[in-house]
Amino acid sequence: MTEHHFYEPRNGHRTVPGLAHDPLNAIVAPRPIGWISTLSAEGVRNLAPYSFFSLYNYRPPIIGFTSTGWKDSVANVTATGEFVWNLATRDLAEAMN
Repeated sequence: MTEHHFYEPRNGHRTVPGLAHDPLNAIVAPRPIGWISTLSAEGVRNLAPYSFFSLYNYRPPIIGFTSTGWKDSVANVTATGEFVWNLATRDLAEAMN
């Protein structure tokens, strides 16, 4: 007999017995982790790991990232309009994960 789970994102994963974690995070996997670097309006540097980022266009190059909650990276981008996306190198991949 096959076990099935029925999941409605609007109800949250905690309403489904056996779903300890939100399965939405695992649907697209593996997700590479990138570093998003920003400067605050005062010039304070910030470097943060993000796994929700993507290339949306190549001419002109458009890269975006999303944040769960209002974090320093988002505040800095809102204030300055700029960020730099950096892919973790193979040497740093395990540490990033």
